[in-house]
Amino acid sequence: MPWIFRACSICVCAAFIAFSACAANAATILTGKVMTTVTRPVVMPFNAVIEEVLVKPGAEVNVGSPLVRYRLQDEAERVLQREVTMGAGNENLKSQILELEQRLATATAERNKARGLVGTGLGSRQALARLEENVTGYKNRINLLHSSIRKNDVNFDARLKELSYYFNQPIRAGEKLPRTLTLVSPLGGYVLYVDPALNPGALFGAGGAPIQIGQLNPVLIQVPVYEAEINDIKVGDEAVIEIPSLNNRKFTGLVNEISWLSTDMNVANPSYYNVELTVPNPDLILKPGFKAVVRFEASGKKAR
Repeated sequence: MPWIFRACSICVCAAFIAFSACAANAATILTGKVMTTVTRPVVMPFNAVIEEVLVKPGAEVNVGSPLVRYRLQDEAERVLQREVTMGAGNENLKSQILELEQRLATATAERNKARGLVGTGLGSRQALARLEENVTGYKNRINLLHSSIRKNDVNFDARLKELSYYFNQPIRAGEKLPRTLTLVSPLGGYVLYVDPALNPGALFGAGGAPIQIGQLNPVLIQVPVYEAEINDIKVGDEAVIEIPSLNNRKFTGLVNEISWLSTDMNVANPSYYNVELTVPNPDLILKPGFKAVVRFEASGKKAR
C-alpha cells in the first residue's frame, strides 16, 4: 500500500502545482464604462429666447465656435441695458468727494490761521491739534472714496469684457446693446448633448446648460479593483478592452492613474480602488457610456 499512498500524494502535489500555475497566470477581469477625458456644460448666462441652434450632437467644434444664437428675454434685456447705461455708478461717490474737498479747504485755511496765531504766541496749541486732525480726517476720507471709485471702475471694465465675450463684439459704457447674442464653445471637442427643448422660440433660463461639449480622443475607462489585486497593477500597464456593444471588439488601454484611497472605508466591507485607463479613440467609435470589459494579465505583465 505505501506505493499507492505515494502515487496519490504525487497526484495531489501535481494538481496543486497546476492549480497554482493557473492562478498565477489568471487575468483580472473587470467592467467599467467609457468616459470622456473632459466634459464641459455650456451654460446660458441670461434668460434667453432661442433664435437658432447651430450644432447637432456629434459635431466637431473649436474654442469659440458658435453653438446657439439667442436674444435676451425682455426683463433681462432691460436690466442689462440699465447696467451698461449707468456705468460704474460712481456719481454719488464723486459728489461726496466734492463736498469733502470744500470742507478740507475750509479746515486747511483755519488750520493755517491757527498755526500763525500759535507762532505769535496768541493761539492755542490744543485748538491747532484739533484742526490738524480735521484736515487729516478729510484727506483720509477723500482717499478712501477715490479708492472705491477705482475699484468700481475696474469691476465695471471687467463686466464690459464679460459682456463683450457673450455678445462676441466690444461692448462700451452707455451703448445700446446688440439684439442678438451667441453661445460659444468653451473648448475644442465634440457636441455630446443638445437639450431637446432647445428649439427656435423656446425660453431658456439663465444657469441652464443646453449643450455639453466633450473630448473623445483618447477616452477614459475607470474600473474598481479588489484590494487583493490592486498591487498587481502598475501605472503604465496595458490591458485588453472589450466592448460588448461593438461585438466584443478589442482595444488596448494604458493605466494612467491608480487611486490610493478605497471607495469604501467601512471595515466590514471589502475595499476597492479606482484604476483609470486611457484608450485611443481616433475614429470616435467609442462613445461615453459604452460598457467595457477590462482584462489585466497577472503580475502586471503587458496585455497580449
